[in-house]
Amino acid sequence: MKKSIHLLVIGTLILLPYYVVSQSYTNDKKPNIIFIYADDLRFDGLGVNGNRHIITPMLDNIAEKGVRFNQANVVFSLCSPSRAALLTGRYGSANGVLELGSDLNDKELTVAEYLGEAGYHTGMTGKWHIGKEPKKAGFDFSVFFRSNGNYYGRTINDEGKNKKVEKHCDLYCAERAVDFIKDASKKDKPFFLFHNTQLPHMNGDLVWDARQETKDKYKISEMPVAQNRLDDLRDKPEYLRSVRNLSQAKIYGYPDSLAIQKHTLDYYSVITEMDEFLGLLFKTIEDLGLNENTYVFFMSDNGWMLGEHGLTSKVLPYQPSTQVPFFVIGPDLIPTDLDHMVVNIDIAPTLMEMAGIQLPENLHGKSLLPLLKRKPIDWRNSFVYEGLGTYGGALPNLTVINKEFRYIETFEDRSLEKVIFQEFYDQIQDPKEENNLIGSPAIQAKVIAAKELIEAHKNKVLKK
Repeated sequence: MKKSIHLLVIGTLILLPYYVVSQSYTNDKKPNIIFIYADDLRFDGLGVNGNRHIITPMLDNIAEKGVRFNQANVVFSLCSPSRAALLTGRYGSANGVLELGSDLNDKELTVAEYLGEAGYHTGMTGKWHIGKEPKKAGFDFSVFFRSNGNYYGRTINDEGKNKKVEKHCDLYCAERAVDFIKDASKKDKPFFLFHNTQLPHMNGDLVWDARQETKDKYKISEMPVAQNRLDDLRDKPEYLRSVRNLSQAKIYGYPDSLAIQKHTLDYYSVITEMDEFLGLLFKTIEDLGLNENTYVFFMSDNGWMLGEHGLTSKVLPYQPSTQVPFFVIGPDLIPTDLDHMVVNIDIAPTLMEMAGIQLPENLHGKSLLPLLKRKPIDWRNSFVYEGLGTYGGALPNLTVINKEFRYIETFEDRSLEKVIFQEFYDQIQDPKEENNLIGSPAIQAKVIAAKELIEAHKNKVLKK
């Protein structure tokens, strides 16, 4: 980014104070790395993130021991693009994945390929949602199911052999992830595991099909309801009145409060089951004594709207859709909360730096290692959300997101030549994003600054 961009009135850059950590990372012994990617888990889908209604004891306990990022987002809120962005450290417009099931460009390299070249034994388990199979994307070991579907009776590719598995697909893949960890821990090399849950994504019938015993842990009357569920969308772009996020929400019974509460109970229930299944991985790490040289990352591929603005699902550039839970635990990390603006394209460079790999120049993300180790660094205070996919009837948009505001430009078409709608939300005074301030003279300097960031993104990312 050009130096002039840093001087814009978007807010001040954060300079982290220096702290002495208990031990510093060296390349003498490369760490094991486990990255867990949940599906459709919104930021407050964990108790540790302030939700007193949800039951996630395992993840809450683990998160309390690690570094928790309270301002983590994804650069496009959709399954396939989010996975591609994480694996490459690059925006979808550059890596080729902007739609569901599409594939990486031919010359794109994944973090698994880089880690494999650096001597890592690599494994992938769970949901896979890009074109080429995991082994062609750099994974030595793979047990996966494609895209989304039923939780039970799923066909799973287990090391090249298709098996119809009667038990929950996430449970089966968690058990096979445990097998990978046990086997990899015996090898004379570090390992990298990329574990992807389907939960809390809906099943193939668009239902959160939790066990009744899990649902019985919740009460409908205690389920929260979005305060802005009755938003009439009058100050938002016209296309939202016909987008799938609204039409599907109406099928679910939104914006009726009881319908949202019933839906939320089902959503919370499958999150609780995800928490239970992931406990197998954490127990294995503990039982094998891997804590001293293993880093575990937990993140979600996108958020989820539960009635905010009367909407459901993701994709759209609003806070419940883009913000995700994210924490990291490791042997030399001090438990803390950080408010730095981090994104999923930061993961690949982080893992590469941890493995002692020189970072390629074409990465769009930044290594989080200095933040994790509490070292001084100038960090971004904004990022551009690249809403360029077409899922659900969304129009192309580019959005500047930071802790102070969210500025959205909606375009007429994929040429990105004509802006047909602008939105500006004060994220401090209006976190529910109900009041579009775009016409207010008081925010015009910030709008100009945000526009410059979008133009810089077009020139740096979209035109290459």
